[in-house]
Formats: sequence, structure tokens, C-alpha cells
Amino acid sequence: KGRGYVRRETHIKVDIPAGADTGSYIRKRGYGQASAEGGDPGDLIIVIRVEPHRIFQRKGMDLYVELPISFRTAALGGTVKVPGLDDTFDYAIPEGTQTGTTFTVRGKGIKSRSGTGNLYIRVFVEVPTRLTREQKAKLRDAAEGVDIRQYDKAKKYADSVGALYGKDPYGT
Repeated sequence: KGRGYVRRETHIKVDIPAGADTGSYIRKRGYGQASAEGGDPGDLIIVIRVEPHRIFQRKGMDLYVELPISFRTAALGGTVKVPGLDDTFDYAIPEGTQTGTTFTVRGKGIKSRSGTGNLYIRVFVEVPTRLTREQKAKLRDAAEGVDIRQYDKAKKYADSVGALYGKDPYGT
């Protein structure tokens, strides 16, 4: 009765635009299923799902990276290699950097037609877990010369506990 379907496989090339995110879609007109009434074929809708990255988290066009740094780098400052989308770059960590500090690098995020996002570097100070006796002794010697007033948050905490309970939480 003039009705019939021929199943065939077609390969098409699709250009994914820069900055495409999960949930974005691309429409290819005329590549969908043929109409049951004999009309033109429908559209092929390709829905994009972006796989999670090993280093970066993405929010819109912005990228976030968690950067572990050594205690020495946090205390004295230094330069570290930070991953970017294409390559690593040097970033200067200022002295006295605390865990949880977030630095913003403008224009190092996802590039798209509507602009470029930022890269947010969140720093975590990593404390060594295995120290030799000699290293422990050196740390104790270094810590003896440091006063609680050199730690902003610890001083504020000690003052609050002292005011409320009349006790020094650090026993100094």
C-alpha cells in the first residue's frame, strides 16, 4: 500500500561549541525519524553531558581547583604550578596564606561565545604526617618563638574562650 520503512545507519559530524555544558543541546534538522505520514523527517536532538574532570569543578563558565600546598609555602610564600585548561602556569602564594583561602585568576575559566569565566584556586595547607625526630625537634624549636598574637583566628578564639570561661584553651 505504498508504506514501508528502510532502516539505515547514517554518520554525521557535529561541532560542539566552546563552553557547552551538561543539558545543552544541538539540533540537526532533517536527521530525525521519518514521518509516519510520509512527510519530511524530523530533527535529531543531541543532548550534551559533560563528564566530571579529575582536577576541575565547573560552575557555569567558572572553574574551581583545590590546590594542596605545603606548610612551608603557606607560611613563607612561594610559587606553585597551577593547572589551567591548556597548560600549567606559575602562581605566587603570599606568605601567611591560610587553609581555605580562595584566589581568583580572571579569564582562565571556560571560553565561550559569551565571554570567558574565571579560575578559582582554593588553597589547602597540607600538614606532614610522617616526621622524623629531628624534624619534630626543629618544629618545636620554631614554634617556641611564635606568640599566639601572630595567629589571628587563634588569638580571637583564645580571647573569646577566656572571656566566657576564664580559661586559656591553649594552656599558655
